Amino acid sequence: MAERVLLLSSTLSLRGTSVYTVSLARELKLRGAKVAVMTPGGILEGALEEQDIPVIRAPVHGPLLRDLLYLPSLIELARDFDPELIHAQSHPLALVGGLLGDACGVPDVVTVHTPLARPLRLAPGARTLSIAVSEDVRQALVTSGRFPRERIRVIPNGVAASLSALEDEEARPGELPVVGTVGRLAAGRGVETFLAAARLVLDQGARACFVVIGEGPREAALRAQARRLELTRHLTFALPRARLAELFRPLDVFVSVGDSEGHGIFILSAMAQARAVVCTGVGGVLSFVRDGENGLLVGRDDADALAIRIGGLLAAPEERRRLGHAALRDVREQFPLHTMVEETLAVYQGAGASEHEEQRNL
Repeated sequence: MAERVLLLSSTLSLRGTSVYTVSLARELKLRGAKVAVMTPGGILEGALEEQDIPVIRAPVHGPLLRDLLYLPSLIELARDFDPELIHAQSHPLALVGGLLGDACGVPDVVTVHTPLARPLRLAPGARTLSIAVSEDVRQALVTSGRFPRERIRVIPNGVAASLSALEDEEARPGELPVVGTVGRLAAGRGVETFLAAARLVLDQGARACFVVIGEGPREAALRAQARRLELTRHLTFALPRARLAELFRPLDVFVSVGDSEGHGIFILSAMAQARAVVCTGVGGVLSFVRDGENGLLVGRDDADALAIRIGGLLAAPEERRRLGHAALRDVREQFPLHTMVEETLAVYQGAGASEHEEQRNL
């Protein structure tokens, strides 16, 4: 196992890749690795600081020309940490991760979270290994990304799940149930549809509170939409807390209706807290959400269908509880965090073995 691992991350905003980074860094440290995260920082940086995980502040953003401009500084910072392996946390950082690995003389790995539509940019002559979070992502990585299939390992996202989540109470008598969505406030994440559905639910006479947890470039537009829909008295915009599990505990229904999903780490996290989930049936979500069994599915951009699903759950606390319990059971059995980490460590070991074999052949 690589004992010194440098995780290369873009801004640690409230997005699936950042949650993946925080979880992986924590678990690597618990297994005895010396791990650091090179990142520009961000709202989830506090989650790393709580675990005493070093954060190397650096201008790593993803846009190719910008990162290459700062490459000498990035190389210097990486060499100061003296890594044995570099792990780029998302595909836009694959090229920079490979260049840093080459400069430090160590292997590199990249995790791909979303299906690619164009070739993956890699360092010249790189022997990068890739982790794909779902079969859909792997297939796109081979066909559109033009990445060798034999260098890809599918490792689904894993989350920490505990039966203690079953002890959390539903809304107590006199308290309104809470319906919420968590994620980056950006185009394609479906928050506009969530707000439109909230208005429809209220117009149908249901009583509930709605919450949008996140930050991002669409926040001002979304707040304006909420005002136009006269949701101000019923809706709260909130920033995420450092403790990620706490994002989902106040919710009775979790909604995620983005246009696409690699493997839906926020959906998995809500399920791990025994929350009833309503989400779009896209991408890797279809591999773990079964409509009517452990969650509910809707189509893209369908506020009417979403409102019907939410309204039905608000009117049926026992159904919320049934779906939440089934979701927790399935996540515990199929997507434990320790399995994701152990399989990632196996990729690290393979990357190291491949590097040593290549050196012997020189």
